[in-house]
Amino acid sequence: MKKSDRPRAPRALPLAEILEGLLHERGMDTKLHKYRAFSCWPKAVGPQIAAHTQPARIRDGVLEVKVAHPVWMQQLQLLKPRILARLAEELGPDVIREIYLRQGRIERGGHSEPAAPPAWRDVALSPEEEEEIHQVAGRLADPDLRDEFERLMRRQKKLDKTRESAQSSEKSSS
Repeated sequence: MKKSDRPRAPRALPLAEILEGLLHERGMDTKLHKYRAFSCWPKAVGPQIAAHTQPARIRDGVLEVKVAHPVWMQQLQLLKPRILARLAEELGPDVIREIYLRQGRIERGGHSEPAAPPAWRDVALSPEEEEEIHQVAGRLADPDLRDEFERLMRRQKKLDKTRESAQSSEKSSS
């Protein structure tokens, strides 16, 4: 048989496509789609919150999330509508209808990356801002208190600049 007479070999399918088909045949594709919430959780909440939380399970459209500390739980309670909206963007509407928060230990596998340091730490202050901090703190007589106050003022200035930058970028993108 000549090479030109042979039938063409079928195209090899990607493994992801094979697995999708297999899961669909067994009726597990919708369940798998719901559990994508676990992988898109860090994107939906951001790296800082993701470092203190962990999705635990999904039952009847309710995503149960373990939270490391009560303070984070309170913060997440306030952010629930925004988080649900972001999850809906990623997964589609009505996949996750509610988030149930409970305090618990956050378990990380060896493959997870540590949380990125907060953005404000990399913000540089201008010489004028540094001088202003030095002038204000210079009025304190106690050197230890003065150093600590300067450190606190520097940190606050960096946080303020980061917030201003984030707000201006939000305004320009909307």
